[in-house]
Amino acid sequence: MEPKQEPAARRSAPFSSARRVVALLAIVAGLTAVGLLVVPVAVPNLTAAMERSPLVPLMVAMCWVLATLSSVAGKRVICAGYLDWTGTATAHVGGTVANRVVPAGVGAAGVFVAALHRGGATTTVAAGVVALWAAAGGLAHGAGLLLGLAWLREGWYGVLAAVVALIVLAIGVRLIAIRIARAVREGRWSPRWRLRRRPPESDAVGGRIARLRSAVRDMVAVVRARPVMALAAVGAQLVSTLCLAAGFAAAATGLGVPVNLGVGMAAYLAGTALAAAMPTPAGIGSAETALVGALMLAGAGVGEALPAVLLFRAVILLAPVVTATAMGAAWLTRRAARCVGNVAAGPGPVVEAVAAPEPDPVIPAPSRPDGS
Repeated sequence: MEPKQEPAARRSAPFSSARRVVALLAIVAGLTAVGLLVVPVAVPNLTAAMERSPLVPLMVAMCWVLATLSSVAGKRVICAGYLDWTGTATAHVGGTVANRVVPAGVGAAGVFVAALHRGGATTTVAAGVVALWAAAGGLAHGAGLLLGLAWLREGWYGVLAAVVALIVLAIGVRLIAIRIARAVREGRWSPRWRLRRRPPESDAVGGRIARLRSAVRDMVAVVRARPVMALAAVGAQLVSTLCLAAGFAAAATGLGVPVNLGVGMAAYLAGTALAAAMPTPAGIGSAETALVGALMLAGAGVGEALPAVLLFRAVILLAPVVTATAMGAAWLTRRAARCVGNVAAGPGPVVEAVAAPEPDPVIPAPSRPDGS
């Protein structure tokens, strides 16, 4: 009997991992080269601009705080019953820091799922909540890209046309989804491709598609159970994105970039959506390129746009790390104070155990001669 052959997906796993490592090293090398060429040129301009407007980093940090509060409030709504405010804030900040290392939202999703599990949520519920939050972020980025490009190209008329297009698209998608669901229930549409035998090399792709379908089903179940959660997630993502856009516009206008507040916000919306399509660790490289390109599309020069982008990105990257460090230090301080208090209180009163008195031995009565 011949030994069972390994699946093609398992055999190709080492080669896939090697390709990912090579791609990551190539990205790091490219970013290092760009940094060596760009940073020495941009730092003098950034220093001069900071001397003229020293409060710009503080304004950007305040906008980041507002965006974080919005995200925490949205996650608190969709995690009601599993996480309190402290747990939600810790999971969000920790996920933001983790996303600096593991891109594309994977690090943040892992921290979010772990927090939900600690709160008592099942795997299905946690996957549905994370999928709902990710879908709300995707909608916010997509709408931001469309509205930002429309504003940069056509102004208010473009924004109005983009809003109308979004409404028509949402209605059309809903009608198509209703018709497909009705056809499936009535048996008039059957996915025949499921019956086809897939080649072994497509097992990995099929597994990813199956996981995607499972996440979509979990998300739809969560939305049907509590529609308010979907609205809260989308609203929180939109408010958070707008707060960060305001911070970017404040940095651009404060450092002398020739754009107004609305154009700066539109540049951020378009640039950050384009950067999300090219995930890198912490968005380094892709975010800066997309934001500089968006400001150049708005009419700014590279020398004017680059200092503002670097300042904004520095604050956004460092703020979660500083916040997470402060939260960790506060937790350690409370824990140490609790331990010191327990030691100072000393051991409780010692109660000596008193042995119960032993019963008197039973002495049998002497028997009489007559045997009675």
